[in-house]
Amino acid sequence: MMRAQLEQQQQAPPNGDVPSATETSVPAREQGFAESTQDADADTESETLHNRAGESKSPYVRALADTPVAWQPLDEATIERAKRENKPIFMHIGFLADHHCRLTREDSFSNPAVANLLNTSFIPILIDREERPDLDTIYQNYSEAINATGGWPLNIFLTPDLYPIFGGTYWPGPGSEHSRAGVGQIPSDFLAISERVRTYWVEQEDLCRKEAFEVLPQLQSFAQEGTLNSGDSAAAAPTEVAEITDLDIDQLEEALISIRTNFDPRDYGFSTPKFPNQARLSFLLRLAQFPPEVRDIIGDKGIHGATAMALGTLRRIRDRGLRDHLGAGFMRFSVTQDWGLPHFEKMVGENALLLGVFLDAWLIQPGETVTLGQEFGDVVVELADYLASAPVRLTQGGFATSEAADSFYRKGDHQMREGAYYLWTRREFDQVVGGDVGDSQHDVLVAAAHWNVREDGNVPREEDPYDEFLNENVLCAVKDAQELSRQFGIPVSDVERILLSAKEKLRLRREKERTRPIVDEKIVANTNGMVISALARTAAAVRSVDAERAAKYIQAAKGAAAFIREKVVVDGSLRRFFLDGPSDTRAFAEDYAFLIDGLLDLYEATLEKEWLLWASELQDEQLRLFYDYPGHPASSVSPLRRSYSGGFYSTEEETLSKTILRLKSGMDKHQPSTNAVCVSNLFRLGTLLANAQYISLAKATIAAFEAEILQHPWMYANLLTGVVAAKLGVREVKVAAGDEESLRRYYTLPRAEAQALILVPARQADPEVAVSEAREAPAPGDAEVKEKETKEETQSKAETAVAVANVPPTEAVRAADEPLAAEPDAASEDKGTAELTTQPATEKPAESVTVG
Repeated sequence: MMRAQLEQQQQAPPNGDVPSATETSVPAREQGFAESTQDADADTESETLHNRAGESKSPYVRALADTPVAWQPLDEATIERAKRENKPIFMHIGFLADHHCRLTREDSFSNPAVANLLNTSFIPILIDREERPDLDTIYQNYSEAINATGGWPLNIFLTPDLYPIFGGTYWPGPGSEHSRAGVGQIPSDFLAISERVRTYWVEQEDLCRKEAFEVLPQLQSFAQEGTLNSGDSAAAAPTEVAEITDLDIDQLEEALISIRTNFDPRDYGFSTPKFPNQARLSFLLRLAQFPPEVRDIIGDKGIHGATAMALGTLRRIRDRGLRDHLGAGFMRFSVTQDWGLPHFEKMVGENALLLGVFLDAWLIQPGETVTLGQEFGDVVVELADYLASAPVRLTQGGFATSEAADSFYRKGDHQMREGAYYLWTRREFDQVVGGDVGDSQHDVLVAAAHWNVREDGNVPREEDPYDEFLNENVLCAVKDAQELSRQFGIPVSDVERILLSAKEKLRLRREKERTRPIVDEKIVANTNGMVISALARTAAAVRSVDAERAAKYIQAAKGAAAFIREKVVVDGSLRRFFLDGPSDTRAFAEDYAFLIDGLLDLYEATLEKEWLLWASELQDEQLRLFYDYPGHPASSVSPLRRSYSGGFYSTEEETLSKTILRLKSGMDKHQPSTNAVCVSNLFRLGTLLANAQYISLAKATIAAFEAEILQHPWMYANLLTGVVAAKLGVREVKVAAGDEESLRRYYTLPRAEAQALILVPARQADPEVAVSEAREAPAPGDAEVKEKETKEETQSKAETAVAVANVPPTEAVRAADEPLAAEPDAASEDKGTAELTTQPATEKPAESVTVG
């Protein structure tokens, strides 16, 4: 079979492009090009295709506008043309920051022979994976199924009906240095593979269609996630909510055991290539912050081990090659086990998630109060500064998507190189660090030992088969000041002075001589939600130790939220991204999830009610568009479009083709799953707004994934965090108005299960308890889902809740957001002691624990 033959020839990219981590799946929205005007009349000869990539708002798609390939958007006209001309579709999915996507553009899509073949024998379609994560997820699943690997670029050949024929990741361009065909070998470059697909289609079309059709059930198996727990739908009322039956907090221990099995005890992290895996690290840190019932199950040893795994991994991420040691920010992942050789692109959303994890690691440090001098404090502010400044923070108010892996080594160069902005030869390193009068060779030796800079470079030969990194060094902090002090026999203070001076010299040389990588300036909704959340939490936590920085972070977060509300919402509909105007592509469930999460954190950090109210509006819209309400199945609705089992689909129900599957995201990948974030949002909003329906829907969402969680609990770690809230209650923290010390303690608590901050007038608080924490969950009999409230009713309920809760702690906050129903003298009431009381859902007597 042709597909089997290609599978045997398929090889991994030279630097090991790795499995994809996106998690949505499905829509029918147009790709974003201008509306097609091609003639669909079957009796009229079709006009010649021309490259329409320049019509897109996506920077990645636009970047291919000058190639000779006649790129088309994914829309009905394009599919109709493929059917009419009986041509397979070639779909390319990539993103602007990726090194191998750039290589494919230059070596394959700019090659006249490749372009001619794609234009005459196929209908070429171009997709930005950051615009269409749904398509990326579906076809990454396919690539991983047939090749045991995924990644970018993703190249897929499809029938005119969008059934997959064959696909893979990076294929070298014909005649390029990455071409692998040797003497006696069958060529496996882009042109050769495309020619074999063309021949297979022309000579054996019926067999090709049959094999492609037979792949669909395998892809549909991925669509079963979150649909296996529907039970007897015929017995369920349309508004009845599924109950969590077998799941309990015991699964946390099972998840931890599996995570420990996959842990690398020498180099830390999990498997190779090494991804930061922010979702998993967050879960490991949260275990120690969960209620005592969790510790009783896992035990002190298990909790300490989980924390040690997370902190050890974060230290490697901080010290080794993923970190930009001269600027700020972290690269996407490491090709090598020791975190030494990164893929050099910086993804803004992943940096925001990493900031949240470093923030929690900093906040668990021992002591009555946190200081920036404690471990990870420097990383927290450095990373927050990076996100809140140019080039990530854009002038119009939102945050960019990424910085590219490739750039010119020096200004005026004409050939981009991977990692050129970040790499150093030993010769250049010595010239820069030891170049000033008075600097000694001794200083150069100290700095080189610290960053592991070698004469022949520090990139392993086996990881550089094409000598792309010959004699180059990735800065990796392998020795700290204490070790260097002992090695060179000088005081620690001298070592720190030398390293600080060397860092500044290298930074200045880099800024002067080199060209910064290209920034993808798409303002993507879910990415901005992640950054808003991270900056809001960081601002609240550092406010007591660095008020100026905190104000900068809050300003950046509020600016992005306001920009999205004003520019990325069109006629009440949230769009996927903004660049020179809002995209035609509507937002996905993940966009709503992370944006709501960010708005809730922004509300807690500012106590400004507008963010809470908007979060509630977005939540209702997300439920309307994506929620799979349990109940009777409609005979007119395909079970592949709706399963009536709870949880959020990643896309809306409408679709361009039945082969574009509708998936639910429950498994954590490079980011927490969409449904895990939604569960947290529903628990928090339900508590803040006294909305029992939200609480019930959160539980129903967990129940939808019960079968999968029971089988593979470690893959659903963030949904297990939701199980803690479902079983033990949401952590509701009530703070007396004006009690800024209690607010400070709340803001410096690491994340645990879902929690909600409620401010109450001091006169209504127990004079002995200024901060009360109650874990409350509706009793089983209250789990029914009520009729969906109207927007006006939800607004009224939110206003009422905010009127009680929204009492700002300082005059500055009060001026920005005057509370609706605060007593004039509320802030002057006596402050009580900072204490928490926990009230589990089982209604056993309250326990009291001290905060701080």
